[in-house]
Amino acid sequence: MPASIAIQHSRSEPRVEFFFDGAALQADRGMTIAAAMEASGCHDFSRGLKGEARGLFCGMGACHDCLVTVDGKISQRACMTTVEEGMQVHRPSSRPALVSGNFADLCPVPPSIPSIDMDVLVIGAGPGGLAAAEAAANAGASVTLIDERSAAGGQYFKQPSTSTAAMHLASDEQARSGADLIRRAQSAGVSTIGGTLVWGAENTDNGTIIACYGSQGAFYCKPRMLVIATGAYECQPAIPGWTKPRVMTTGAAQTLLRSYRTVPGGRIVIAGNGPLNIQVANEIRKAGGTVIALVESARAPWGQPKAALRLLAVDKGLALHGAKQIAALRAAGIPILWESRVASIEGTAGVETVVVTGREGKTRIEADAVLIGGNFVSANELSRLLGCGHEVIGESLAVIQKNDGETTIPDIHVIGEAAHFGGAHIAMVQGRLAGLAVARKLGLESAAVTDGERRLARHRAFQSALWTVFRPARPDGGDAPPDHTIICRCEGLTYGTLKALGEHGAKDIATLKRLSRAGMGRCQSRYCGHATASIAGEARTSGEMRGFLAPQMPLRPVPLAALAVEKPEWGGHKRALLPQKPPLKNREPLPLSQTSTLVIGAGIAGLSTALFLAREGEEVTVLERAFPNSLASGGNAGSLHAQLLSFDHGARAEGGGGPAAQTLPLQRDSIALWEALQVELDRDFELKVTGGLMVAETEAHMRFLAEKVSIEQRAGVDCRLIGQEELRALEPALSPVFVGAAYCSQEGKINPLVATQHILEAARAKGVRIFDTCEVVGIAPGPAGFEVTTSRGTIKAKRVVNAAGAFSSRIGSMLGLDIPVFGAPLQMVVTEAAAPLISRLVAHADRHLTLKQAANGNFIIGGGWTAGLDPVHQHPRPLLSSLEGNLWIAQHVVPALRKLHAIRSWAAMNINIDGAPILGEHPSQPGYFSAVTSNGYTLGPIVGQLTAQLVLGRETGRALQPFSITRFGKGRS
Repeated sequence: MPASIAIQHSRSEPRVEFFFDGAALQADRGMTIAAAMEASGCHDFSRGLKGEARGLFCGMGACHDCLVTVDGKISQRACMTTVEEGMQVHRPSSRPALVSGNFADLCPVPPSIPSIDMDVLVIGAGPGGLAAAEAAANAGASVTLIDERSAAGGQYFKQPSTSTAAMHLASDEQARSGADLIRRAQSAGVSTIGGTLVWGAENTDNGTIIACYGSQGAFYCKPRMLVIATGAYECQPAIPGWTKPRVMTTGAAQTLLRSYRTVPGGRIVIAGNGPLNIQVANEIRKAGGTVIALVESARAPWGQPKAALRLLAVDKGLALHGAKQIAALRAAGIPILWESRVASIEGTAGVETVVVTGREGKTRIEADAVLIGGNFVSANELSRLLGCGHEVIGESLAVIQKNDGETTIPDIHVIGEAAHFGGAHIAMVQGRLAGLAVARKLGLESAAVTDGERRLARHRAFQSALWTVFRPARPDGGDAPPDHTIICRCEGLTYGTLKALGEHGAKDIATLKRLSRAGMGRCQSRYCGHATASIAGEARTSGEMRGFLAPQMPLRPVPLAALAVEKPEWGGHKRALLPQKPPLKNREPLPLSQTSTLVIGAGIAGLSTALFLAREGEEVTVLERAFPNSLASGGNAGSLHAQLLSFDHGARAEGGGGPAAQTLPLQRDSIALWEALQVELDRDFELKVTGGLMVAETEAHMRFLAEKVSIEQRAGVDCRLIGQEELRALEPALSPVFVGAAYCSQEGKINPLVATQHILEAARAKGVRIFDTCEVVGIAPGPAGFEVTTSRGTIKAKRVVNAAGAFSSRIGSMLGLDIPVFGAPLQMVVTEAAAPLISRLVAHADRHLTLKQAANGNFIIGGGWTAGLDPVHQHPRPLLSSLEGNLWIAQHVVPALRKLHAIRSWAAMNINIDGAPILGEHPSQPGYFSAVTSNGYTLGPIVGQLTAQLVLGRETGRALQPFSITRFGKGRS
């Protein structure tokens, strides 16, 4: 492949030697690994999940395509990591063998995570963030400015990182203006923390907490005022070949040039939409690069004279500057293909041919590199995580804000492109207004900006006129891509795969995500979210709850060890109030008015009940307030528990542990039923009965386990104590501190994301009718059964099965029944994938932990750690303190986890009763049945089977009195 052009460096500046896969390479001091690799001509320096060649793409750390192993530390972003003398860089393995000795811990485990109090925290050191920080500091505020890059300036004011780049940008007006703004902010006393990732946030009663990770480890910022200026990123629609090495965003290429004075070599095609492509084409041309075509989706300005004249009227200077840029390209003989798009990028090892579609049909262009620009999307994951209000504008989310950036949360201001794409000039004006506004809120005197509103209006008018000129001639997404097109870059998922799942029943983006893993990778759906929503048929028209995947901590992958802090233990689950959420909108009325048995809740218990009833010929209808498998069943970690968890036995257990112990035979038999269903339905549940371990660190733990094992053995569970030697033989990757364990051969793991879907499909095949977005709002008993009022109409049923999980108490109250079920929001954490390391389900004798390695290599870490409720959207949200404690015990048990990043966490509303399910007909309400249980995923099939038998009046062959609601006293009516 052609090497990129590394402009001649200063002879006085020593170069840095580093090694890539053992070969010595040279780089200018200050270069990132990605820039050095591009300059050396090695463009395929990374690998995708399936081993395919990858390289630099976004250039700003958002896509995680350019991961490499650096000095034994895996998954380092090459575009964000500076080359150092003697550095050892290797292509990554999609599943590194952590026990090979080739990999290092990513960082030490901290004794605690420090917190820093401050007046104002500004996140993002681009034009808007710098302007806000300067204004607030000049007003007397104590201001801290954080940015992920080591140098301030952002994407617009890119600053040179090498001496060669500095020399060539010495007379560049854009770079000079940025340097002046940086100096002014520093002179005002702004404290800048560079090279720092903001990975999470939490609203508390005492204010906002911002979770950060930098060179010194993790820390928390506790600002009185927060300004978010995180900018935007380029997000082009997926096309065949867009994951090949040497396909990158236009912004990435501009960073190579302006920060490192490196130009992509060979023949370059620049494509997409907007003026940045024209600017970068000229910059590359002037630097000696070979641009052979500019492909622009908009019409030529002279083909739309009214729009062009309006742009000229709004800002003559900027409009003429743009016209000169176009004229320069034409004078240089670079063709501009207006009203055209890149349809595909072809080549065996990299870029060879670019297929362009336009007014005159298809054109094939031989090329070596493709830059794709435009389609900017706000980096709004932090403002969404914090609960700031958002609205949909043109299928994109925009923050609801005032001109000074104030959001629906008064202490949080979001400015510039983090709120809505609009360019650097709007960001700087908004930044200054925001900086002065937060200073006033702190009680500081600040000068009024007399012309701020006027300048903001003028810049907005220019942006409106500009993007009218650059409006694509054909809307994006008009034509479906070929089936082999990769949509999800992280997981390597194609359009054909996602389309098939969408046609098969994934009718919302969250369900399609669960079934396919789209959006579950490191980038958290930044690049595949829009396409995934489109495939699921979920229009982005009514706010962030439809068509958008929720942001999850960490917002970027963060070393697991950095967050691991030991926390005190507690007993059982911490209960929480149920969320008060309006029903999801669905104006389509129910297509039926009566049914024989109505099941409320389409989680695993409700769907299993429906399946077993339908197998016996019963007419069954299932109503779900959201989407099937979207609540507790789809949010659990997939452990199949046959033995008692540590907090289900002994002094800390609910009800003294008796109810949980009585449930043991059900757990054992339900796992066997899971296995039978997998065979009967001929579907892969990703179920493995691997055995489970509960590890002990002390002799006291061993005595505790001995008591527990004796109870389990009496219940018919195959469980026994093992010593240290056998434990090490079974799981050598466990910490050597453990003296023994309880081993249960009947435990295992399952993928709840696919298993529930298979149960749902089997139920539908038997005639079960399932209606989503249908919330039950009232139930009235009658002589022939029940009249059930829903958000989509009324339906009559002879019998009602309450399988509403944590919401069962709310359903029961509609009939005046007291159902003692409580919500317990719990959270889970997922790491990046590794080679097989732990084969069994692992728990701890005295700590909240469940840990398993999934079939795809990810570690799933849970164990009953408490989550919170999002104060705005009312869905469960992980808590920072629980993440710390859960990750501490995980790495304490499996030390190799210190070599991995945590890539995602999530929370779900779990169910808390007394350790046992509630099953059967209510004694004071004939025809009303409960099918609700904690440890619900393990018990789901058998709860469904037993409930179906009870509904049909059949003998179950089991003593179910311990699970009747009467155990709580007089039926709880």
